Amino acid sequence: MKNKSDKGENSCSRREFFKIGGAVAAGLQVGAVAGAGLAAGKDPSTHTGWQHLGDNTQFVDRSKMIRKGPAYEIVGETLRPEMHESAFGRQALIMRDMRQYREMIKSFDAGEERQEGMGNRRPVPQGETSPETTGGEKSTKDDTSFPPVEAFKEPMLSWYKNRPDLYELDKLRVEEIMPKKRKDQEAYGEYYTLINAWSDSWSTHESITEPPEESDFKIGRRKLGDARPFKSPAHAAKLIKKVAHHFGATMVGITTIEPDWCYNYNLRGSKERGSYEVPKHWKYVIAFGVPHQWEQVNSNPNSGTSFDAYSRSSIAARRLETFIKSLGYPARRHSPMDGYDLIAVPYLVKSGLAEQGRHGIAITPETGSNFRAAFVTTNLEMEIDQPIDFGVQAFCEHCQICADICPSSSISKADSNEGMNTRGYKHWEINQTSCYNFWMQSMGGMGCRLCLIACPYSRKSNWLHSLARKVDSKDPTGLVDNGLTYMQKNLFEAPEAHEYLPPPDGRFANFREPPEWLQVKNYLDIDVNDPSIGD
Repeated sequence: MKNKSDKGENSCSRREFFKIGGAVAAGLQVGAVAGAGLAAGKDPSTHTGWQHLGDNTQFVDRSKMIRKGPAYEIVGETLRPEMHESAFGRQALIMRDMRQYREMIKSFDAGEERQEGMGNRRPVPQGETSPETTGGEKSTKDDTSFPPVEAFKEPMLSWYKNRPDLYELDKLRVEEIMPKKRKDQEAYGEYYTLINAWSDSWSTHESITEPPEESDFKIGRRKLGDARPFKSPAHAAKLIKKVAHHFGATMVGITTIEPDWCYNYNLRGSKERGSYEVPKHWKYVIAFGVPHQWEQVNSNPNSGTSFDAYSRSSIAARRLETFIKSLGYPARRHSPMDGYDLIAVPYLVKSGLAEQGRHGIAITPETGSNFRAAFVTTNLEMEIDQPIDFGVQAFCEHCQICADICPSSSISKADSNEGMNTRGYKHWEINQTSCYNFWMQSMGGMGCRLCLIACPYSRKSNWLHSLARKVDSKDPTGLVDNGLTYMQKNLFEAPEAHEYLPPPDGRFANFREPPEWLQVKNYLDIDVNDPSIGD
């Protein structure tokens, strides 16, 4: 008989046995958690993010996140945004000046007028050969020719002289990107039939046609009645938040107006297109938002759309505006379908709903960037909320996932936002113009939204992601941050940034496959060209 102390090569002690058993048990637990997490991720009930009725959707306790100080650090002269600073607003000015320039050329060619100082010299569009050098032949250049800087009127003239880089980007969009988009639409448009129909079905709203001094003080044609007094500003805030949730809002915050954060042009309903005084009855801002439906937003940039969340947040804004007016207080909605007279992100930050991320978008504890915001301005006195800090600034400094995936390289890869100054306020900056240029190249529901959906904070509504959110906000070591970004970068496949571009440089890729109900091949009997496989 062998002594108990004698051990064969494959034997082990009781202590070693328990060690191995513990390791196996731990491994099984990890596998079970991973399996349960995978199952939770596939659960269809999570596909609409946090869209439920009732105020219990806003489960994050922001009282523990309140920080001292203003929403933003002022680092220079504070200025209100002008129309030409925005790529969206500038496009309207570009088209205006281009029309006038073409009309001037047409009039000159017809001999109807001679511009002062020109004599008999005809203005020559950029990229067009002068008649003097072509035997007197007139231009056959189409309407995509971008005028020289000197042909633009103010404020564009001064803007382009000071920002030649944006002149080149705007020129690229008008002369190359937009014509290419029209050709791509002819070649591949049928492939996106259902996503366009889905997007269009949400965009059925009327616009505001009267200035605030009129529209804010009546419901339809009926003037407001006497204002109903509340027991206290706290009671008013509590009621407004409750009804906003029931009107469809997922999260709600309240703050005060900041004139610097109101656009300085095109006040809705006003005949004046330029600067205006911020209405005195805009004393409070109610900020709220709803998430995108997960399945379709996950298939951005070419098979996703913003219009589902646009519509639901706009409907909530209309309902809330009417509710406040019915109590006798003036109110005005600011929403995706009805337009904004104020900048969205700063008010989301100041109202305690979000922090601003590297990609320039607001990030909330509940939905990350996966939501669309709307607002109501009013003079109803309410208790206000405070800005929050749940670690976004530090996270964005090392993450950079949005910057890596951006097809237009519009998102900064700087280590921090130190030195960034937007109209006197310090926060992350993006190149709006190159971002907008990619918008004009994408197919399906126009836009991009890649940074929105790729953000690690934008996660579905299940226990695993809820746990990650809660642990991350309380982790002083940064291990959770680093672990989450490592897993996303290394364990989850996504197309390379260039693959989102149009053919031949890319293949109109999507972050994830569109849901089966938005794939033409599954439902329609029509011929399409699939850009992912070529002609």
